Amino acid sequence: MECNDSRLFDTNNNLTYFVIEQFYRFRYLYSNVHPFLSFILCVLGLAANAIHITVLTRPRMRHSSVHTVLVCIAISDMGTMTSYLMYISRFEFLSDKEGYSYFWALFLKCHAMLSIALHAITLYLVVLMAFIRLSAMKLTTSRWLDHTRALTSAIFIALFVFIMCVPTLLAHQIDETTRGVTMNGMYYKYSVGFSTLMMQNGCSLMKGNLWLTGIFLKAIPCLLLLTFTIALINRLRENNEKRKILIKEERAKKRGDFTTYMLLLMVTVFLFTELPQGIMAILNALFTTQFHQMVYLNLADVLDLLSLINCYVAFLVYSFTSSRYRQTLFSLLPLTKISYSGISTRQGTLKSHQHPGAKTLVQRANSVEVASARSPLVDKAAITRPNSAQPTDF
Repeated sequence: MECNDSRLFDTNNNLTYFVIEQFYRFRYLYSNVHPFLSFILCVLGLAANAIHITVLTRPRMRHSSVHTVLVCIAISDMGTMTSYLMYISRFEFLSDKEGYSYFWALFLKCHAMLSIALHAITLYLVVLMAFIRLSAMKLTTSRWLDHTRALTSAIFIALFVFIMCVPTLLAHQIDETTRGVTMNGMYYKYSVGFSTLMMQNGCSLMKGNLWLTGIFLKAIPCLLLLTFTIALINRLRENNEKRKILIKEERAKKRGDFTTYMLLLMVTVFLFTELPQGIMAILNALFTTQFHQMVYLNLADVLDLLSLINCYVAFLVYSFTSSRYRQTLFSLLPLTKISYSGISTRQGTLKSHQHPGAKTLVQRANSVEVASARSPLVDKAAITRPNSAQPTDF
Protein backbone atom coordinates (compact mmCIF):
# COMPACT_ATOMS: atom_id res chain seq x y z
CA MET A 1 0.00 0.00 0.00
CA GLU A 2 1.55 3.28 -1.17
CA CYS A 3 -0.28 6.47 -0.21
CA ASN A 4 0.66 10.11 -0.41
CA ASP A 5 1.07 10.82 3.30
CA SER A 6 3.81 12.03 5.61
CA ARG A 7 6.50 9.74 6.93
CA LEU A 8 6.42 8.60 10.54
CA PHE A 9 9.71 6.66 10.67
CA ASP A 10 13.15 7.49 9.43
CA THR A 11 14.18 4.14 8.00
CA ASN A 12 17.77 5.36 7.56
CA ASN A 13 18.15 5.62 11.33
CA ASN A 14 19.79 2.50 12.76
CA LEU A 15 17.69 2.44 15.94
CA THR A 16 14.44 2.88 14.02
CA TYR A 17 15.45 0.17 11.58
CA PHE A 18 16.25 -2.18 14.47
CA VAL A 19 12.89 -1.60 16.19
CA ILE A 20 10.95 -2.16 12.96
CA GLU A 21 12.97 -5.31 12.32
CA GLN A 22 11.92 -6.61 15.75
CA PHE A 23 8.28 -6.04 14.85
CA TYR A 24 8.69 -8.21 11.76
CA ARG A 25 10.57 -10.85 13.73
CA PHE A 26 7.86 -10.91 16.39
CA ARG A 27 5.20 -11.32 13.72
CA TYR A 28 7.07 -14.26 12.20
CA LEU A 29 7.49 -16.03 15.55
CA TYR A 30 4.03 -15.37 16.93
CA SER A 31 2.27 -16.32 13.70
CA ASN A 32 3.25 -19.94 14.40
CA VAL A 33 1.39 -19.91 17.71
CA HIS A 34 -1.52 -17.57 17.04
CA PRO A 35 -3.76 -19.91 14.99
CA PHE A 36 -3.73 -22.64 17.65
CA LEU A 37 -4.16 -20.20 20.53
CA SER A 38 -7.00 -18.40 18.76
CA PHE A 39 -8.72 -21.67 17.88
CA ILE A 40 -8.74 -22.75 21.53
CA LEU A 41 -9.96 -19.33 22.69
CA CYS A 42 -12.79 -19.35 20.15
CA VAL A 43 -14.02 -22.83 21.06
CA LEU A 44 -13.91 -22.20 24.81
CA GLY A 45 -15.30 -18.69 24.36
CA LEU A 46 -18.31 -19.94 22.43
CA ALA A 47 -19.08 -22.40 25.24
CA ALA A 48 -18.56 -19.75 27.95
CA ASN A 49 -20.83 -17.21 26.26
CA ALA A 50 -23.50 -19.84 25.59
CA ILE A 51 -23.51 -20.60 29.33
CA HIS A 52 -23.51 -16.87 30.06
CA ILE A 53 -26.62 -16.32 27.92
CA THR A 54 -28.36 -19.32 29.48
CA VAL A 55 -27.78 -18.01 33.00
CA LEU A 56 -28.78 -14.41 32.24
CA THR A 57 -32.02 -15.46 30.54
CA ARG A 58 -33.29 -17.40 33.57
CA PRO A 59 -36.56 -15.97 35.01
CA ARG A 60 -34.83 -14.54 38.10
CA MET A 61 -32.14 -12.82 36.01
CA ARG A 62 -33.77 -11.70 32.76
CA HIS A 63 -35.67 -8.59 33.90
CA SER A 64 -32.58 -6.47 34.49
CA SER A 65 -31.59 -3.87 31.91
CA VAL A 66 -27.89 -4.55 32.58
CA HIS A 67 -28.44 -8.27 32.06
CA THR A 68 -30.25 -7.52 28.80
CA VAL A 69 -27.23 -5.58 27.55
CA LEU A 70 -24.92 -8.37 28.73
CA VAL A 71 -26.90 -10.90 26.70
CA CYS A 72 -26.53 -8.67 23.62
CA ILE A 73 -22.79 -8.42 24.32
CA ALA A 74 -22.54 -12.21 24.56
CA ILE A 75 -24.39 -12.64 21.24
CA SER A 76 -22.04 -10.14 19.58
CA ASP A 77 -19.00 -11.91 21.06
CA MET A 78 -20.25 -15.27 19.82
CA GLY A 79 -20.58 -13.78 16.35
CA THR A 80 -17.02 -12.47 16.56
CA MET A 81 -15.63 -15.83 17.66
CA THR A 82 -17.67 -17.83 15.13
CA SER A 83 -16.42 -15.68 12.26
CA TYR A 84 -12.83 -15.83 13.52
CA LEU A 85 -13.03 -19.60 14.07
CA MET A 86 -14.10 -20.09 10.44
CA TYR A 87 -11.33 -17.74 9.30
CA ILE A 88 -8.65 -19.57 11.30
CA SER A 89 -9.82 -22.99 10.14
CA ARG A 90 -9.89 -22.15 6.42
CA PHE A 91 -7.22 -19.51 5.91
CA GLU A 92 -4.64 -20.65 8.47
CA PHE A 93 -4.94 -24.41 8.90
CA LEU A 94 -6.14 -25.10 5.32
CA SER A 95 -4.48 -22.23 3.48
CA ASP A 96 -4.09 -22.32 -0.29
CA LYS A 97 -1.42 -20.20 -1.97
CA GLU A 98 -3.18 -20.32 -5.33
CA GLY A 99 -6.38 -18.82 -3.96
CA TYR A 100 -9.81 -19.88 -2.76
CA SER A 101 -13.25 -20.55 -4.12
CA TYR A 102 -15.57 -17.62 -4.63
CA PHE A 103 -17.57 -18.60 -1.53
CA TRP A 104 -14.52 -18.41 0.74
CA ALA A 105 -13.32 -15.20 -0.92
CA LEU A 106 -16.74 -13.68 -0.26
CA PHE A 107 -16.58 -14.91 3.34
CA LEU A 108 -13.15 -13.30 3.78
CA LYS A 109 -14.49 -10.01 2.47
CA CYS A 110 -17.44 -10.15 4.86
CA HIS A 111 -15.19 -11.28 7.73
CA ALA A 112 -13.07 -8.15 7.33
CA MET A 113 -16.19 -6.09 7.93
CA LEU A 114 -17.83 -8.32 10.57
CA SER A 115 -14.74 -8.49 12.77
CA ILE A 116 -14.71 -4.68 13.00
CA ALA A 117 -18.49 -4.26 13.29
CA LEU A 118 -19.14 -6.89 15.97
CA HIS A 119 -16.23 -5.70 18.07
CA ALA A 120 -17.42 -2.08 17.81
CA ILE A 121 -20.94 -3.18 18.80
CA THR A 122 -19.52 -4.82 21.92
CA LEU A 123 -17.64 -1.62 22.76
CA TYR A 124 -20.72 0.58 22.45
CA LEU A 125 -22.80 -1.92 24.45
CA VAL A 126 -20.29 -1.73 27.29
CA VAL A 127 -20.63 2.05 27.12
CA LEU A 128 -24.44 1.65 27.26
CA MET A 129 -24.13 -0.63 30.28
CA ALA A 130 -21.96 1.91 32.11
CA PHE A 131 -24.45 4.66 31.27
CA ILE A 132 -27.37 2.59 32.60
CA ARG A 133 -25.56 1.92 35.86
CA LEU A 134 -24.64 5.59 36.27
CA SER A 135 -28.27 6.57 35.65
CA ALA A 136 -29.44 4.05 38.25
CA MET A 137 -26.98 5.41 40.82
CA LYS A 138 -28.32 8.93 40.28
CA LEU A 139 -32.01 8.00 40.20
CA THR A 140 -33.37 4.65 41.35
CA THR A 141 -36.49 5.12 39.22
CA SER A 142 -34.55 5.86 36.04
CA ARG A 143 -36.30 4.89 32.81
CA TRP A 144 -33.08 3.21 31.68
CA LEU A 145 -33.71 0.41 34.19
CA ASP A 146 -36.42 -0.89 31.85
CA HIS A 147 -34.99 -3.90 30.02
CA THR A 148 -37.08 -3.20 26.89
CA ARG A 149 -35.50 0.24 26.60
CA ALA A 150 -32.06 -1.35 26.94
CA LEU A 151 -32.87 -3.89 24.21
CA THR A 152 -34.13 -1.15 21.88
CA SER A 153 -30.96 0.87 22.47
CA ALA A 154 -28.80 -2.19 21.73
CA ILE A 155 -30.62 -2.73 18.42
CA PHE A 156 -30.10 0.90 17.40
CA ILE A 157 -26.40 0.61 18.30
CA ALA A 158 -26.05 -2.46 16.10
CA LEU A 159 -27.75 -0.73 13.15
CA PHE A 160 -25.58 2.37 13.56
CA VAL A 161 -22.35 0.36 13.65
CA PHE A 162 -23.25 -1.77 10.62
CA ILE A 163 -24.03 1.38 8.62
CA MET A 164 -20.67 2.83 9.64
CA CYS A 165 -18.95 -0.37 8.44
CA VAL A 166 -20.41 -0.32 4.92
CA PRO A 167 -17.35 1.60 3.58
CA THR A 168 -15.12 -1.13 5.05
CA LEU A 169 -17.04 -3.71 3.05
CA LEU A 170 -16.66 -1.60 -0.10
CA ALA A 171 -12.96 -1.06 0.58
CA HIS A 172 -12.23 -4.69 -0.37
CA GLN A 173 -12.75 -6.44 -3.66
CA ILE A 174 -12.55 -10.04 -4.88
CA ASP A 175 -9.89 -10.65 -7.54
CA GLU A 176 -9.43 -13.70 -9.71
CA THR A 177 -5.97 -15.16 -9.19
CA THR A 178 -5.93 -18.53 -10.97
CA ARG A 179 -7.96 -20.48 -13.49
CA GLY A 180 -7.46 -23.94 -14.89
CA VAL A 181 -9.00 -27.08 -16.34
CA THR A 182 -9.65 -30.37 -14.55
CA MET A 183 -11.58 -33.51 -15.35
CA ASN A 184 -14.67 -31.81 -13.93
CA GLY A 185 -14.25 -28.68 -16.05
CA MET A 186 -12.95 -25.17 -15.42
CA TYR A 187 -12.00 -23.99 -11.95
CA TYR A 188 -11.28 -20.52 -10.63
CA LYS A 189 -9.36 -19.27 -7.63
CA TYR A 190 -9.92 -15.90 -5.97
CA SER A 191 -8.30 -13.65 -3.39
CA VAL A 192 -9.37 -10.50 -1.55
CA GLY A 193 -7.52 -7.21 -1.73
CA PHE A 194 -8.08 -3.49 -1.41
CA SER A 195 -10.46 -1.94 -3.91
CA THR A 196 -8.81 -0.05 -6.77
CA LEU A 197 -11.29 2.79 -6.21
CA MET A 198 -10.08 3.13 -2.62
CA MET A 199 -6.44 3.29 -3.71
CA GLN A 200 -6.90 6.10 -6.24
CA ASN A 201 -5.93 9.72 -5.62
CA GLY A 202 -3.32 8.89 -3.03
CA CYS A 203 -5.60 6.49 -1.09
CA SER A 204 -7.96 9.35 -0.24
CA LEU A 205 -11.01 7.11 0.12
CA MET A 206 -9.00 4.50 2.02
CA LYS A 207 -7.71 7.10 4.45
CA GLY A 208 -11.25 8.47 4.84
CA ASN A 209 -12.49 4.98 5.74
CA LEU A 210 -9.64 4.56 8.24
CA TRP A 211 -10.54 7.89 9.83
CA LEU A 212 -14.19 6.84 9.96
CA THR A 213 -13.52 3.52 11.68
CA GLY A 214 -10.74 4.92 13.84
CA ILE A 215 -12.79 7.80 15.24
CA PHE A 216 -16.37 6.48 15.38
CA LEU A 217 -15.66 2.81 16.11
CA LYS A 218 -12.55 3.10 18.29
CA ALA A 219 -11.72 6.56 19.63
CA ILE A 220 -15.23 7.73 20.55
CA PRO A 221 -16.28 4.57 22.46
CA CYS A 222 -12.92 4.54 24.25
CA LEU A 223 -13.39 8.19 25.23
CA LEU A 224 -16.92 7.44 26.44
CA LEU A 225 -15.65 4.47 28.43
CA LEU A 226 -13.03 6.66 30.08
CA THR A 227 -15.62 9.35 30.87
CA PHE A 228 -18.13 6.93 32.39
CA THR A 229 -15.41 5.14 34.33
CA ILE A 230 -14.39 8.39 36.02
CA ALA A 231 -18.04 9.30 36.62
CA LEU A 232 -18.78 5.90 38.16
CA ILE A 233 -15.78 6.13 40.46
CA ASN A 234 -16.80 9.60 41.64
CA ARG A 235 -20.41 8.56 42.13
CA LEU A 236 -19.37 5.44 44.01
CA ARG A 237 -17.19 7.54 46.29
CA GLU A 238 -20.09 9.89 47.02
CA ASN A 239 -22.42 6.99 47.78
CA ASN A 240 -19.89 5.44 50.13
CA GLU A 241 -19.63 8.68 52.05
CA LYS A 242 -23.41 8.90 52.35
CA ARG A 243 -23.55 5.27 53.47
CA LYS A 244 -21.06 5.93 56.24
CA ILE A 245 -23.18 8.83 57.46
CA LEU A 246 -26.51 7.01 57.32
CA ILE A 247 -25.32 3.65 58.58
CA LYS A 248 -23.25 3.64 61.71
CA GLU A 249 -22.61 -0.08 62.00
CA GLU A 250 -19.12 -1.19 61.17
CA ARG A 251 -20.36 -4.24 59.31
CA ALA A 252 -22.46 -2.11 57.02
CA LYS A 253 -19.54 0.20 56.34
CA LYS A 254 -17.52 -2.67 54.97
CA ARG A 255 -20.20 -3.53 52.49
CA GLY A 256 -19.94 -1.94 49.09
CA ASP A 257 -21.90 -1.48 45.92
CA PHE A 258 -20.90 -4.78 44.34
CA THR A 259 -22.86 -4.00 41.19
CA THR A 260 -20.78 -0.92 40.45
CA TYR A 261 -17.54 -2.65 41.45
CA MET A 262 -18.18 -5.48 38.99
CA LEU A 263 -19.10 -3.04 36.25
CA LEU A 264 -16.01 -0.94 36.95
CA LEU A 265 -13.85 -4.04 36.65
CA MET A 266 -15.39 -4.91 33.27
CA VAL A 267 -15.15 -1.36 31.94
CA THR A 268 -11.53 -1.02 33.12
CA VAL A 269 -10.49 -4.22 31.34
CA PHE A 270 -12.13 -3.05 28.13
CA LEU A 271 -10.55 0.38 28.50
CA PHE A 272 -7.02 -0.95 28.90
CA THR A 273 -7.37 -3.33 25.95
CA GLU A 274 -9.24 -0.98 23.61
CA LEU A 275 -7.53 2.36 24.23
CA PRO A 276 -4.23 1.24 22.60
CA GLN A 277 -6.22 -0.02 19.62
CA GLY A 278 -7.96 3.34 19.33
CA ILE A 279 -4.62 5.15 19.31
CA MET A 280 -3.27 2.74 16.69
CA ALA A 281 -6.37 3.26 14.53
CA ILE A 282 -5.78 7.02 14.50
CA LEU A 283 -2.07 6.56 13.66
CA ASN A 284 -3.07 4.13 10.93
CA ALA A 285 -5.20 6.83 9.34
CA LEU A 286 -2.53 9.52 9.72
CA PHE A 287 0.48 7.53 8.48
CA THR A 288 -1.16 4.89 6.33
CA THR A 289 1.82 3.75 4.26
CA GLN A 290 4.43 3.28 6.98
CA PHE A 291 2.38 2.63 10.11
CA HIS A 292 0.00 0.20 8.40
CA GLN A 293 2.79 -1.91 6.91
CA MET A 294 5.47 -1.64 9.59
CA VAL A 295 3.42 -1.65 12.79
CA TYR A 296 -0.27 -2.40 12.32
CA LEU A 297 0.09 -5.53 10.20
CA ASN A 298 2.85 -6.87 12.45
CA LEU A 299 0.65 -6.47 15.53
CA ALA A 300 -2.65 -7.44 13.88
CA ASP A 301 -2.64 -10.93 15.41
CA VAL A 302 -2.06 -9.46 18.89
CA LEU A 303 -4.98 -7.07 18.42
CA ASP A 304 -7.16 -10.00 17.36
CA LEU A 305 -6.03 -11.90 20.45
CA LEU A 306 -7.03 -8.98 22.71
CA SER A 307 -10.44 -8.88 21.02
CA LEU A 308 -10.93 -12.60 21.69
CA ILE A 309 -9.86 -12.20 25.33
CA ASN A 310 -12.40 -9.42 25.76
CA CYS A 311 -15.10 -11.93 24.83
CA TYR A 312 -14.44 -13.68 28.18
CA VAL A 313 -14.59 -10.60 30.40
CA ALA A 314 -18.29 -10.58 31.34
CA PHE A 315 -18.47 -14.32 32.01
CA LEU A 316 -15.33 -14.38 34.17
CA VAL A 317 -16.20 -11.24 36.14
CA TYR A 318 -19.69 -12.48 36.94
CA SER A 319 -18.52 -15.98 37.79
CA PHE A 320 -15.97 -14.77 40.33
CA THR A 321 -17.79 -11.78 41.84
CA SER A 322 -21.56 -12.40 41.76
CA SER A 323 -22.95 -14.97 44.20
CA ARG A 324 -26.39 -14.71 42.63
CA TYR A 325 -24.93 -15.52 39.22
CA ARG A 326 -23.08 -18.56 40.61
CA GLN A 327 -26.21 -19.82 42.37
CA THR A 328 -28.19 -19.58 39.13
CA LEU A 329 -25.37 -21.28 37.22
CA PHE A 330 -25.10 -24.14 39.72
CA SER A 331 -28.88 -24.63 39.66
CA LEU A 332 -28.59 -25.43 35.94
CA LEU A 333 -26.04 -28.19 36.46
CA PRO A 334 -27.58 -31.68 36.75
CA LEU A 335 -25.11 -32.83 39.41
CA THR A 336 -25.64 -29.85 41.70
CA LYS A 337 -29.39 -29.76 42.24
CA ILE A 338 -28.97 -28.45 45.78
CA SER A 339 -31.89 -27.16 47.76
CA TYR A 340 -31.83 -23.38 48.10
CA SER A 341 -35.14 -23.20 49.95
CA GLY A 342 -34.94 -20.70 52.75
CA ILE A 343 -31.39 -19.58 52.01
CA SER A 344 -31.31 -15.81 52.08
CA THR A 345 -29.38 -13.81 49.51
CA ARG A 346 -29.03 -10.11 48.87
CA GLN A 347 -31.81 -10.36 46.30
CA GLY A 348 -34.27 -12.42 48.30
CA THR A 349 -34.90 -16.11 48.81
CA LEU A 350 -34.18 -18.88 46.34
CA LYS A 351 -36.75 -21.64 46.20
CA SER A 352 -36.47 -25.18 44.93
CA HIS A 353 -37.45 -28.72 45.92
CA GLN A 354 -35.55 -30.33 48.74
CA HIS A 355 -34.08 -33.79 48.72
CA PRO A 356 -36.03 -36.28 50.80
CA GLY A 357 -34.38 -37.39 53.98
CA ALA A 358 -33.32 -36.07 57.31
CA LYS A 359 -33.99 -32.59 58.58
CA THR A 360 -31.78 -30.09 56.76
CA LEU A 361 -29.69 -27.28 58.12
CA VAL A 362 -32.07 -24.82 56.50
CA GLN A 363 -35.02 -26.22 58.45
CA ARG A 364 -33.02 -26.03 61.66
CA ALA A 365 -32.11 -22.43 60.87
CA ASN A 366 -35.76 -21.61 60.28
CA SER A 367 -36.63 -23.18 63.63
CA VAL A 368 -34.03 -21.03 65.32
CA GLU A 369 -35.44 -17.91 63.59
CA VAL A 370 -38.96 -18.74 64.83
CA ALA A 371 -37.71 -19.28 68.37
CA SER A 372 -35.75 -16.05 68.20
CA ALA A 373 -38.80 -14.12 67.06
CA ARG A 374 -40.70 -15.35 70.14
CA SER A 375 -37.90 -14.53 72.56
CA PRO A 376 -37.82 -11.02 74.03
CA LEU A 377 -34.08 -11.35 74.63
CA VAL A 378 -33.19 -11.20 70.94
CA ASP A 379 -31.91 -7.88 69.64
CA LYS A 380 -34.22 -7.18 66.71
CA ALA A 381 -31.81 -4.63 65.34
CA ALA A 382 -29.35 -7.45 64.76
CA ILE A 383 -31.91 -9.32 62.65
CA THR A 384 -33.39 -6.51 60.59
CA ARG A 385 -31.16 -4.37 58.41
CA PRO A 386 -32.25 -1.19 56.70
CA ASN A 387 -32.70 -1.49 52.94
CA SER A 388 -30.01 1.10 52.34
CA ALA A 389 -27.46 -1.27 53.83
CA GLN A 390 -28.19 -3.98 51.29
CA PRO A 391 -25.82 -3.74 48.33
CA THR A 392 -27.41 -4.09 44.97
CA ASP A 393 -26.37 -7.11 42.91
CA PHE A 394 -26.48 -7.46 39.17
